[in-house]
Amino acid sequence: MKGASVMKLSRLRRSGHHHCLACTHPDLKLNFTLDGPHRLRSSIDFTKEMTSFNGMIHGGLIALLIDEAMTCALMAEGHYCATGDLKLRYHQPTRPEPTAYITVTVDSKFGKLYRLSAELKQKGVLCASAQARFMKQAIAS
Repeated sequence: MKGASVMKLSRLRRSGHHHCLACTHPDLKLNFTLDGPHRLRSSIDFTKEMTSFNGMIHGGLIALLIDEAMTCALMAEGHYCATGDLKLRYHQPTRPEPTAYITVTVDSKFGKLYRLSAELKQKGVLCASAQARFMKQAIAS
């Protein structure tokens, strides 16, 4: 596997991923930095409007953000991919504050299949983790 590049990510986001909810919504806007050769990191500032039961951030929103962060990690490696499966585990409630950090690692590649892992943390505490498989896709014109 080649290493990730923020330039590759930016180029692929513009050309085939410019309507993404997680990347373009004013309250989300995931922006990434490299955190290693096959690793991306993004911060997210949740708001009270993103909560559900008992003041916790809605689990579906966490799933969306982790799935999108994984998609972006693969774009940073130069690939458009679609989620094959996503296994998500919630460890601790995620709250509107403080800032949360999502870290994604591209763990392996076999043909067109990629395996990834991700963590969402607040104040260094693991709130959610995920493992997923993605399949490389061609972009329809």
